[in-house]
Amino acid sequence: MAWIFLLLASAAMAFPDERLVEVTPANVPGVVLDLRYASTNNLTGKALYPDAKAYLRQEAIRQLRRVARELEDEGYRLVIWDAWRPASAQRALWKAKPDGKFLTPPSKISRHRRGTSVDVSLADGKGNILEMPSDHDEFNAKADEDFSDVPKEVALRARILRKAMFAAGFSGVPDEWWHYDLRDWADYEPVEDKKMGGSR
Repeated sequence: MAWIFLLLASAAMAFPDERLVEVTPANVPGVVLDLRYASTNNLTGKALYPDAKAYLRQEAIRQLRRVARELEDEGYRLVIWDAWRPASAQRALWKAKPDGKFLTPPSKISRHRRGTSVDVSLADGKGNILEMPSDHDEFNAKADEDFSDVPKEVALRARILRKAMFAAGFSGVPDEWWHYDLRDWADYEPVEDKKMGGSR
């Protein structure tokens, strides 16, 4: 029975909602997908997604395309750590770390559930992941937008990424250098996975 459940879950994630589009190198040139919640390399220690696919609204993908092109001119490639996030994953994250400074409680709608938010980093031109101020979901002082406590070359990379994201129409948050939202994110409804029951 367990394999049937996993098969159904994988099929559900494959097409979560018609408002979402899969992020690929075809629509975001050079993108490197390092979906942390599709692996055990995250704060829960468990894979929360059945596959390593990232989904966003078309508007967000269009803006990321601009980011990718600007970064390419600088010799970098865009890395995506997370994009649209189902409610089930948000609940698992909150259970692992119930901290409202960094995570949205399940009783509220996470920005990631709207398909307008993305967690990103940088790779070099060959796709090798680069050192940044902190790891994904490393919730400490190095995660904030004050880069004075990290090596200069690392701070420079974070500022290059921030400049490209801001220029493309994204806004950031002060406590997580990797998190960005479309500036009008609040205008979008949350996107639920219909095949997963639309859980909240």
